[in-house]
Amino acid sequence: MSDPSQKILIVGAGVFGLSTALFLARRGYKDITVIDRIPLEVNQYHPDAGCDGASADINKVFRTGYGVRHMYEKLAFRALPVWQEWNATIKNSSPEELPTGITPDDDLLVQCGVMRLGEGKELDDYHAQCLQGAIEQGHRDDVYLINDAHDLARAAQKDKDSPGMHWASKLQRYGVLIGGNIHGMLDMEGGFTRADKSCLYALHLCKKAGVKFILDQRSGAFDKFIIHEGKTILGVVTKDGKEHRADKTIVAAGGWTASIVPEVSSLLETTAGSLCFIDIPENRPDLRKKYSPAEFCGWSLKLKADPGDHEGSYRSMGGFPADPNGRLKFGFRATKFTNYETLPNGQKISVPRTAFTENNIDNIPKKALEAIKSNIMSLYPDLAEFGLTGTRMCWYTDSIDCHFLADYVPDTNESLFIASGGSGHGFKFLPIFGENFVNQLEKKEDEFTQYWKWRSAIPGESANGLEEGPDGPRTLDKAAMATRADWKFATNRVDKLANCRADWKFDADGVVDKLAKCTV
Repeated sequence: MSDPSQKILIVGAGVFGLSTALFLARRGYKDITVIDRIPLEVNQYHPDAGCDGASADINKVFRTGYGVRHMYEKLAFRALPVWQEWNATIKNSSPEELPTGITPDDDLLVQCGVMRLGEGKELDDYHAQCLQGAIEQGHRDDVYLINDAHDLARAAQKDKDSPGMHWASKLQRYGVLIGGNIHGMLDMEGGFTRADKSCLYALHLCKKAGVKFILDQRSGAFDKFIIHEGKTILGVVTKDGKEHRADKTIVAAGGWTASIVPEVSSLLETTAGSLCFIDIPENRPDLRKKYSPAEFCGWSLKLKADPGDHEGSYRSMGGFPADPNGRLKFGFRATKFTNYETLPNGQKISVPRTAFTENNIDNIPKKALEAIKSNIMSLYPDLAEFGLTGTRMCWYTDSIDCHFLADYVPDTNESLFIASGGSGHGFKFLPIFGENFVNQLEKKEDEFTQYWKWRSAIPGESANGLEEGPDGPRTLDKAAMATRADWKFATNRVDKLANCRADWKFDADGVVDKLAKCTV
């Protein structure tokens, strides 16, 4: 059903909209327009500059392990060389050839490694499946286990052959946690993407390919659909009253998708992860070096739930190395918060609530903040003296099964298409998965059609939390919110940890050799 002469309108300039637009252009479509309410070229997708979509962030994880979902593992490996190609192209470009906000010194993908940790000496089922997937894909040599002497020796040899990334040190850093009762796997092909710069570069590629953008709080902001005979969507009207007609309208609005197209609320729900930041000051170059990508990898830690904890362990979280300005990001998603509001039609939909929405919010739930602080005290006590320096709620779009949604809304005569449902793992595919979205738009079956099609939850079974709805326990109106006073760490605990650290012993690489028991 390919017809490149058709006029395409995309609502949303995050990763789903950008990648879809790019591959539509590459497939020969000549009339593609993307609208967004944020002046993203001016604000450069930075979360502190009014950009509040999930795509607008300082970093996103790049991982290849997906348990038994090998289709995404393969997709990640397809994306990897394209990320590397983008890095090389940027490096070899002159400043004049790059968009404002990107320089030839910028890497969009930083392969510093990703460490995934769990409680217990033996790999849990998920990590064992990830390891098996790496074996089947021929990438076992790029995966290193923390409790494997052979892998440690391999990492040490890699450091000798290609010094600079401190792989052995990264591998050993976490082995002493929870009394050594821990397992983990370091994926050396993983790392993180610089999210804001990656989106900015993708937008640049789209414009070079002929895609048009309207990025403005009124002329780019969705207001309503143009509907013909109650079914066919003929385009949209923006907040300035202008009509934008199209043969096909694609909604790729991330956390705002369900509020624009309420029909998807049975498949998609807007949920928030909780983020905290610590800024290492310039006068601590030792810590900036210690937590830099060369010496510190991306990480996630999942510990078993405490007794009576019915929502999952609040000790589970993850984080990233420091950015060039010394900013560290810590993320907590053990509880994915919702924010239900009533639409004009009476339907209750979870919608983003950010620092820049009308009902703005400038902090995160206190239990999420306290969980992050507790983990920082346990894992990285030398950071506690600085206190938290920022928080943010990052609004994702969860699907009922963590697969994406790429299909036409039923009963719209194939005029309204949804590209959404990132479920917290879509960003890494930015350079390539637009091709698969265009396949679904053109009704060309591929390996993702069966997973990304319009579907329904199975009655009586878990639907990734969507079955809870507005009466569930995760709604923001049931959560006590943190204040800025909560950003500080208890002074007495910091002092006790400092005393304990005096008893820690390190080997020549700075790796803990023996950890004294310490109660704080």
